[in-house]
Amino acid sequence: MKDPLELFGDLPDFPGTRPPKNRPNQKSVYVEASDRYNGAKAKTYTINGEKKTFFTVGGLAKALLRKPVTIRMWESNGWIPKAMYRTPAPNGVHFGEKPAKGRRLYSLEQVDFLIDAVERFCIDSKEPQWVQFKEHIKTNYPR
Repeated sequence: MKDPLELFGDLPDFPGTRPPKNRPNQKSVYVEASDRYNGAKAKTYTINGEKKTFFTVGGLAKALLRKPVTIRMWESNGWIPKAMYRTPAPNGVHFGEKPAKGRRLYSLEQVDFLIDAVERFCIDSKEPQWVQFKEHIKTNYPR
């Protein structure tokens, strides 16, 4: 059986004869993470002149096979520390009386640490070791 994509062989990746103006010529700023991160995408930001790789709360959730609301709950309950970095806050946006904050950012080291901790303390099993998990996070979480 032929590969169906062969039917589109010489076609450009955009319709029409002129290339689009709004599509950059460079690769995407997103970096596809390895399988360890379950397809979560990381983004690079410059912090104090040093480039660092970060994941948003959604990326961390995807890496841990959880939902973002679960990560936010862990953070609000104090099971994991609050995110140390955030994207810049959007200008003029308020939620009720609270001003909007930027998105939570977790460093690559923090994501690796949390993946290892979830695996080590069987958080995915029927008998998770929550007490040990929280103690391990409290004493060893990378800053």
